[in-house]
Amino acid sequence: MPRQSVQLYEPEQRVPQKVKKPRVSRVKKMDFSTVIMVVLLMIVGLIALFSASYPTALYNFNDPTRFIRNQFIFAVVGMVAMLIVSRVDYHIYGRFSKQIFIFGIILLVLVLIPGVGVSHNNATRWLEVPGLGEFQPSEIMKTGVIVAFAYYAAKAGPKIRTVRYGILPYLGALAVIAGLLYREPHLSATVIIIGVGLCILFVAGIRVWYFFPIGAAAGVAFALAYNTPIFAHVRDRIAVWLDPFIDLTGDGWQGANSFVAIGSGGFWGLGLGQGRQKYLYLPEPQNDFIFSSWCEETGFIGAVLVMLLFAYLIYRGFYIARGCKDKFGCLLAVGITAKLAIQTLINLFVVSGLFPVTGASLPFFSYGGTALLIQLGEMGILLNISRHITRDGT
Repeated sequence: MPRQSVQLYEPEQRVPQKVKKPRVSRVKKMDFSTVIMVVLLMIVGLIALFSASYPTALYNFNDPTRFIRNQFIFAVVGMVAMLIVSRVDYHIYGRFSKQIFIFGIILLVLVLIPGVGVSHNNATRWLEVPGLGEFQPSEIMKTGVIVAFAYYAAKAGPKIRTVRYGILPYLGALAVIAGLLYREPHLSATVIIIGVGLCILFVAGIRVWYFFPIGAAAGVAFALAYNTPIFAHVRDRIAVWLDPFIDLTGDGWQGANSFVAIGSGGFWGLGLGQGRQKYLYLPEPQNDFIFSSWCEETGFIGAVLVMLLFAYLIYRGFYIARGCKDKFGCLLAVGITAKLAIQTLINLFVVSGLFPVTGASLPFFSYGGTALLIQLGEMGILLNISRHITRDGT
């Protein structure tokens, strides 16, 4: 018989399948939505600045493009800086938090030295750097508070809920800053810095009931000091705030003309470049009251568009903070976003009469190279934090 080959069959070996676990990937790309919002706000801001500023630039400097030209240069430099900062690990700022904070305090002290600080409109808020121009040290102090509070609140951990390690050192720091800013005076910067500091402490886990005695004590102190001579300018501001037309040629000039500009815009606006109040009626149309000029020319539609852009950027900032698994990064993102939100709201409240005139600029819109560079630098830090957030499933 012919030999038949016998083929042996081995039993099929089953390869154990790995259990699929929910994947958590580290996002290396920065948040694209935040970039888009910053770019859109910069573009709209430059358009609004050119339209609002050229009459003042022509009248004061015989150069209608002076403000927009300088701001455009700072915008380009700032955008490049933002992209560079977005690639720098944000943890490095914690190492220098104390130095940044002390540097800001030193600058605020220098402003108050006679012959060193620069005064405009009865306020001494600026320092001048030869060849570079003037800047407000309060802008640097805002960033110093954000970095320092975020770092030390994260480092404190559960101790943040105690009086000794939680509320006292931070209140002391805010009291020193508020005292220095009062001497300038600079009410808007004081409100922004205190608001940002309290937002960081709240998210860090400070006991909420601490705020009630602090708020009550501050209210009593303000009520007692309201009728003293040192608060005379505050009383005048509040009186004019309630009715700017009682001093139309004096302190009420700003608020009254802001109302006229906003009301003249109506629903659709007078048309871009067609505003009338910027022709030496509306004070500081390139700075504090740029939104009033924008409302006059673009109306209710343009105003809502800008507010929606700011609202979405603020939402993205808190979204990044929520997604950050590192407490320092979370608090840093909260501080940057809270500063943007508070400063934007104060400016909008001022120009619409909901808040006394304080001199708060509108981020990405108002003229000011140093402020714009710092704002874009902070957006760069926020974008770097967005590279480290984690998401489930993607």
